[in-house]
Amino acid sequence: MVATSQSGRSERHRLIDPQALMRLKGVSLRARAVADGVLQGLHKSPHQGASIEFAEHKEYAPGDEIKHVDWKAFGRLDKYYVKKFEHETNLQAFLVVDASGSMGYGAEGMLTKFEYASIFATTVGYLLLKQQDAVGLLKFDEDVGELIPPRSRMTHLAAIAEALEKTKVKRGTDLEAALKTLVDHQKKRGVIIILSDFFGEDERAFSMLRNLVGRGHDVSVVQVLDGDELTFPFNEMTLFEGLESDQKLLVEPQVVRREYLERMKQHQEKIKAQALKSQANYFLADTREPPGEVVLRFLRDRRQIGQRRGAEI
Repeated sequence: MVATSQSGRSERHRLIDPQALMRLKGVSLRARAVADGVLQGLHKSPHQGASIEFAEHKEYAPGDEIKHVDWKAFGRLDKYYVKKFEHETNLQAFLVVDASGSMGYGAEGMLTKFEYASIFATTVGYLLLKQQDAVGLLKFDEDVGELIPPRSRMTHLAAIAEALEKTKVKRGTDLEAALKTLVDHQKKRGVIIILSDFFGEDERAFSMLRNLVGRGHDVSVVQVLDGDELTFPFNEMTLFEGLESDQKLLVEPQVVRREYLERMKQHQEKIKAQALKSQANYFLADTREPPGEVVLRFLRDRRQIGQRRGAEI
């Protein structure tokens, strides 16, 4: 019994639960703690090595040109891989983070959705930089915010973490404008990871997302939702205040719970359906879960999706 308890505590410490992360100050420190756990998880997995293989590679097949073989990947994995993007030496990734008012919500004593998304983004950024890929950042609310171009130096992580750390979530959201900025800016094909609750998004945003996929980008949609939003755990008369408006609403939770949960389910299903229709990957990030577990699942799910599509992710 004692050994099991210690093992449980060790596993929980390794992946860092959200409440433990609240005691760490700063996006960079939190992300580094999570990344250390994720790297341990990747090393332990029999199906995935210690690297992140995105869709810029595919396994070598007869007929592929030898000059496109990635010899660094061969050295790491003892398998031959061919770069799908023939004119690229490193992957370029963009982290697109929603900084609108609704992302400022967080259950009492827990991380806000924006804090959680920032840790997720910075952790993935760290893992990519660790294997010498280039990472950039784009923040958005109802306007397109700060854009940090992709760089492959590990010191670049500090600029990304600082940009997220200083962000004050506010106002509405316009994902369409953010994605249009990427269409105009990111000519080189690569990976785009969008972190948002996707409240208020319409068909135009997903039309722009399809545009990115059509240009050869590997796009992942990560929907970040708080546990309160997923379960509506309120019991007493509650005053709800809009995070992107001045609206206030006094509600008896038991009266609206069933309809609220049904609408939330419909919202999730809509975003997932729109993402898959656009040939993007979809993932749900529940802020009650340790970010390390969610990042690990994200990486493993990407690999499984890639294998189903005939690509090595």
